[in-house]
This record gives sequence, C-alpha cells and structure tokens, in this order.
Amino acid sequence: MKIALCDDNEQELLHINQLLEEYFSISEDKIKVSSFASSIELLAQLESGRHFDVFLLDVIMPVLNGIELATEIRSRDQVGKIIFLTTSSEFAVDSYAVGAFNYLIKPLQKDKLFSVLEKACSDIRSDLQQYLVVKAHGNLSKVFLHELIYLEVIGRSLYFHQKGGIVIESTSTISQVEAVLLKDKRFLKTHRSYIVNLDYIKSLSQDGLTMTSDLFIPVSRNAFKEVKQAYINYSFRVED
Repeated sequence: MKIALCDDNEQELLHINQLLEEYFSISEDKIKVSSFASSIELLAQLESGRHFDVFLLDVIMPVLNGIELATEIRSRDQVGKIIFLTTSSEFAVDSYAVGAFNYLIKPLQKDKLFSVLEKACSDIRSDLQQYLVVKAHGNLSKVFLHELIYLEVIGRSLYFHQKGGIVIESTSTISQVEAVLLKDKRFLKTHRSYIVNLDYIKSLSQDGLTMTSDLFIPVSRNAFKEVKQAYINYSFRVED
C-alpha cells in the first residue's frame, strides 16, 4: 500500500508521519509513505508516473491548495483514496466534488485517523480481490472490477472497457454479468446497452454521462432519475 502525505507545515508533516508509523506497527498491510512538503512536489511525482493508493492532503497550502491538488490527482487517478487534513471545515463540501474518501479536522485524533486509514486499506484490499470471470474467444478471462470503466452490449457480445484502453470481447450472457455487477454499489445500469462504474464518471447531464476519458454514455429517459440519485449518493457517499 503506497501512501502520499502532503502538508506544507514541517511540524505537521513530522507529527503525521509519527502517527502513520504507529499505525503501520499494528496494520496487517505493508505500507510505504512518501512525504511531500508542497503540492507542486507531489504533482511533479504524479506527472512522472508515480502511483499512490491513498492521498493524505492538507487543504490550505500555497500555489495549489488541497482541493486543487485533488482535482489534478483525479485527472490522472479516479480510484485513489483522498483524505483531507485541515484545521477548517469550510472546504468540506468542495472535498466531495473530487470524490474525497474522508475529511479530518486538525489537530488529528489518533483513533479517528487510524479508523479512516483502516477503512481505506480494507476497501482497497477488497477492490483488488473482486473480479468477474468471463468467456472470451474460447478462453476464460478475469475482469477486475476496480479496473472496469464500463460494460457495453452490442448484439450478443459484451465489451468490457478497462483502464489503459484494454477491451475484452465476451460471449458471456448479460444476465450472468448483471447479476454480479449490479450487486456492487459502484456499478449502475444507465441504458439497456450500458453498465458504468461510478468511480469513472466526470459529470452528469440531462443527455447522459461524461466519463473521465471524456467518452459520452447515454442515459435512458426512464433511468435518468435513478441514475442521477445514485450518482449524487455515491459522490457524497450517502449510505443506505
């Protein structure tokens, strides 16, 4: 598990690192932390191709604040867990616009931080273990759910569109696949020909969905109300 910690306050950076070291000593995950004293420093690492599973971001920073940095992160990574750390709650609503996993108020309470980290790590472990097995050209292929952007149905074939531009054409039946995907809160049927992963949606309009790749996916008139509510609930992590 790779964690990026970004805070422009040197004392805060040291203090949070100490808390993280304590958490690692009791965690079942192998965790590596990279600390950054500025948002520009972290952004440069992302631009060079580095990947992180969890981002701990101070909100109030010069040049790029935490919300702006998170927007840059989301343009490259739609599934990393973003946790904001700040002395003020005034940015809480803005944090959900970038799909924040949580928002913690400083001074950090150790128990609260540990609880949020454990939930984030648990979700990541779960995501990595979830996959579909589908029929593809006479073979069986794994489709990992956290990498599946959307499913498209054309005729009798299913097309699994994944991260990195990978597409698997399958002869599995839509009923079998739907039974698995629609049990997962990340997936939603927007149209008789599409099931999308909510993690990869950039925006919703009356006409349909724009994905993070700027691909447009239609939403049927009958499904629009349900899709809109599901998108809002998921974006703001409203639990049933």
